Amino acid sequence: MDTRKTRKTRFATLRRGPMIPAPTLVLIAGTLFSQVGDSLASLGMVLSAADHGIRWGVTEVFLAELIPTVLAAPLVGALVDRLGARSMCLWALAVQSLSLGVAAAVDGFHLRVALIALSGLAGVASVTAGFKMLPVVAGEKHTGRANSLLTAGLSAARLIGPPLAGFLHSVSGTAFLLGADAVSFLVLAWCTALAVPRRTDVVIGRRPAAKLSDGYRALRDAPVVGLLLPTLAAAMLATSVETVAGVFYLRDVADGNDTLFGFFLATWALGSVPGALLAGRADWSARHTALILGGVLGISVALLSAGLLPVAAVIFPLFLLGGFGNGVCNVGLRNAVHSQVPAEVHGSAWACYQALSRICIGLGFVLGTPNSLVSSRGQVILSGAVPLAFSLWALLGLARRGQPFLDESPAEIREVSG
Repeated sequence: MDTRKTRKTRFATLRRGPMIPAPTLVLIAGTLFSQVGDSLASLGMVLSAADHGIRWGVTEVFLAELIPTVLAAPLVGALVDRLGARSMCLWALAVQSLSLGVAAAVDGFHLRVALIALSGLAGVASVTAGFKMLPVVAGEKHTGRANSLLTAGLSAARLIGPPLAGFLHSVSGTAFLLGADAVSFLVLAWCTALAVPRRTDVVIGRRPAAKLSDGYRALRDAPVVGLLLPTLAAAMLATSVETVAGVFYLRDVADGNDTLFGFFLATWALGSVPGALLAGRADWSARHTALILGGVLGISVALLSAGLLPVAAVIFPLFLLGGFGNGVCNVGLRNAVHSQVPAEVHGSAWACYQALSRICIGLGFVLGTPNSLVSSRGQVILSGAVPLAFSLWALLGLARRGQPFLDESPAEIREVSG
């Protein structure tokens, strides 16, 4: 027996296993480039509001990014399912690029915010269409791995974007950052046209009679997502509460050291990268329940412990854990929607989930605002305790149903849910 030949064959098999099609990598690369551009524009507008002392300016920017998704997502998702994902994505990216380009050219803070809101509205279509096209470009075999790489890359982009935006804003100003974001959408459009074949809409299938309620119904009827939707909502609410309350709590822990505070935030994003990559392993990518619940448990324990233990040396590893859970949960959710929701309503389902997430995020921003009832530390503790309670309740529900947690398969899930 030729041992060297056997080893070589095995190595080749292992090397081919995790590979995903080149067009998928092109699409993911374009998406990540665009995400960095979004970070530049968003933080540029926030810094512009601060520089000019515009009261409520920061809140205005955040609302401009949230409200279009909440209001328009069901309609836009239905349009993507009716008209086709590829064409809708390219048109939406063109509108986003044009909106940001005009925003870079004009003056006036509020006019720029309005153009960002228009870009956000078009962004609902491009993000929804991108979600729908990914399984077709990657193939069913590689969809889990593609979701893993995309999620990890988005975390890395969010890690790179803010410090780069701060540096470029100090050198070139807000208009340059808005223009850079406009260019990033053109790059993503080029990558999409290159990576996604014209026949994609035929392969996916359309639903000419798509209704606004189809997306919510699809999420509710998906065995794993429907069961864990309250837990996911609690996790999104908790992390957005911590986003606001943590500014005050973590700066106290850091004794006002803004550099240390920045490292706290970076640690969470850093932890999400390996979490997303590991969740894309072939032996884990189909375990949707374990990934989602395990991820939320990681987030919950990290936030709760960080609130109970106000020590910088302890918070760093806890935020790595929280970020790791965040990455794992995001991959599990995307895989679950892709595999358990019919392809012809992927657009509606993902758009509706985006709307639900923005509602939770907006509410979390409000609840995390400092008040006289609960201290910022208390808000951080609650942000960990609430999703932890929801996670434990979901685990109890799974045990009662006899639904698998660590050793699940699509056949088993269909049998239990049926």
